[in-house]
Amino acid sequence: FEVDEDGEGIVDAPKGRGGNYTNDEDILLCNTWLQVSRDPSVGGDQSRDAYWNRMKEHFDLHNKSGIDRSARSLRSRWSTINKDCQKWAAAQKAVDK
Repeated sequence: FEVDEDGEGIVDAPKGRGGNYTNDEDILLCNTWLQVSRDPSVGGDQSRDAYWNRMKEHFDLHNKSGIDRSARSLRSRWSTINKDCQKWAAAQKAVDK
């Protein structure tokens, strides 16, 4: 615990890692990507920060885990999922040939 400058009130310590993503969170992140990336009301001409803030808003609205995930954390997890999906798609393409 940390106290404020006067030594009276407790100040929140920094939060640390939220832990590993659950399967439900991974599924929600994939569904969030589908919803946000296919939203016709918003064009493709938006900044990375605006896009990931929209991702976080949608994710937070539907997240039942109780773990607060930052936009940076979501972006990192999506990168991992997307990389694995691309590997799978390449393997599937090779099998199809």
